[in-house]
Amino acid sequence: MTTNTFSEKLDALPATLDLFGDYDASLLADGIGAGSGRHALAVGSGGSAIAAEYFARCRDTLGLGPTTVQTPMQVVLEGYDLSGSSVWLFSAGGDNPDVVAAARAARDRRAAFVALVTRNADGAAAGIVSRGGGSVYIVPVADSKDGYLATHSLLASTTALLLASDLAGGDPRGPDALLDALSDRLTAMRGAVSRSSMTETMSGLSAQHTVIVASDPLLRPLAVLLDTSIWEASLCHVQTADFRNLAHGRHAWMHHRAEDTLILALIGVDSRKTWTAIEAALPEKPRRLELDHGSGGRLDNALAIVDGLGVIEAIGAVVGIDPGKPGTGEFGRSVYENRSLAETANAMTPGVRHKRSIVARMDSADDSGLPLHEIWRGRLDALAHADIGGLVFDYDGTIVTTEGRYRLPTDEITSELVRLHAAGLRIGIATGRGGSAGEDLRKVLPAEMLPTIPIGYYNGGHLRYADVDIEHDPATPDPAITETTAWLDAHPELFTKQDFNRRPVQITIDMDKLAQRYRFVHDMAECPPFADGRVRITASGHSYDIVPVGSSKTIVVDELRKAVAPGREILCFGDSGSRNGNDHALLARPFGISVGEVCGAPNGCWALLGSECSGPDALLRILRALVTSEAGWIRLDVASLGLDSRGE
Repeated sequence: MTTNTFSEKLDALPATLDLFGDYDASLLADGIGAGSGRHALAVGSGGSAIAAEYFARCRDTLGLGPTTVQTPMQVVLEGYDLSGSSVWLFSAGGDNPDVVAAARAARDRRAAFVALVTRNADGAAAGIVSRGGGSVYIVPVADSKDGYLATHSLLASTTALLLASDLAGGDPRGPDALLDALSDRLTAMRGAVSRSSMTETMSGLSAQHTVIVASDPLLRPLAVLLDTSIWEASLCHVQTADFRNLAHGRHAWMHHRAEDTLILALIGVDSRKTWTAIEAALPEKPRRLELDHGSGGRLDNALAIVDGLGVIEAIGAVVGIDPGKPGTGEFGRSVYENRSLAETANAMTPGVRHKRSIVARMDSADDSGLPLHEIWRGRLDALAHADIGGLVFDYDGTIVTTEGRYRLPTDEITSELVRLHAAGLRIGIATGRGGSAGEDLRKVLPAEMLPTIPIGYYNGGHLRYADVDIEHDPATPDPAITETTAWLDAHPELFTKQDFNRRPVQITIDMDKLAQRYRFVHDMAECPPFADGRVRITASGHSYDIVPVGSSKTIVVDELRKAVAPGREILCFGDSGSRNGNDHALLARPFGISVGEVCGAPNGCWALLGSECSGPDALLRILRALVTSEAGWIRLDVASLGLDSRGE
């Protein structure tokens, strides 16, 4: 035998199993059961991927819902919201940078529940999970160092999940029966007869051979154990597929390399017929070894994992490589300890993840070639170092909520506007509304402020100062808008209720009154002023605005620029920053800040606070971060916003 280290580890496994004699699985059982009806991610890499697969099998047998097994890198780089999912992390030591990255990403993606199963209560990942309100489940091991192919940690995680799932199932066999079954299988696997027989079965195998792990899908934990261990210990080539996936072309390998192939067939009660049919069609060679594990239930899989360790030991003995100490290159430690994924996860603040989700949805090209987090950092630096001279605000969805757009601005927002005006900032409003925005502002702002505030009504189509009531100073009708109004009147089929707001320089249509709101822009292609480019359509949270092509909210920025000292920047705020949103032109600039939607252009509109905080709540946080610098100018105290801390 040349597997001295690995064989010694297997011989020591009963010591870890003995620790479960007084193990309380109830907390872990509660955590597993609480995920009923909710999607779960099971996350692990290397040996911990086996535990993740076993957890998925446990959830399936308990009928708790679908489980997706992923690597830490998938969790970090994928972007969909996890508020409807539980995330279960598996890591022996809980300190490797990848599981730390996954823990941070799970929290940042707003997972409904985050759990870590580990032997190390003091690991970095445990700290992140605990601080985020998640649960850390500690499993006992007899050998905390464990070494290459962490067998003690694998047995501990498997046993803990087996016992906890037994409790969660509602009709438990009891820990004694389960532990006795595992103990008996460990004894049998380590017995001289079993070891000798398995080594004889593997005789003739060499490092140049290929082991094809053909598996019942319900035995994926064993399949992953074999695949992972054979590869990580560099025993020989390995390929894994379920029986029917093997039938779709992967059998060609056996045709060309039958002499150098061993099939490990992992069979269950429902896959015996399938394997029998495949096996009967195979030529005499390649060699095969059948491992039958019954129904593929929780205990079956736990016992299969024990058997799998014996298979790994035998392959190592035959090919002359110790799976517990196969030898690794000097570069291996550097590869394992590389922190690039952790750094990427740390850089993906809520603002970056929010932007990534929209860029992905739009499938936008990135002309700069820079990662989004680098673009984000550049924008934050520019904001932090800008001397600010003015502020331009959208109204609905920004100063007031979209739902509460008929209410006055809150006292908190009003107080901040008054404070910043008194500090020397010029303020402007760019709104899709008509005169009602000015009316509301005149009710809450001091009279002396009003003559200094330009308002771009109707998306910039009519510019007046806040002290002016535009009911007495209306806009001049635009011919293209007049023509568009007539066209809409002639097409009642576009509406469920043909009732829209018609103004001299803007038409506003409530989306809820359209027959097909998502076809509206397409339907407008037949409208002459739209077809020939004299009017354009923008969207807000509740309506479409049709405006002359020359109208733009940026007219307020241009007006404010006249009163702002040279070298001072103007911050612009809005909530409809998507490509077709009515704030896009206002926000798609270096000093534009969305408190709602963003666009798909990497260098376009961004939201500082991501999607977790929006509208007036987000605006208030940012306004409060506008403070007087040592030089006497107003600057944005980016650090006070806590964009990188995530509450840590």
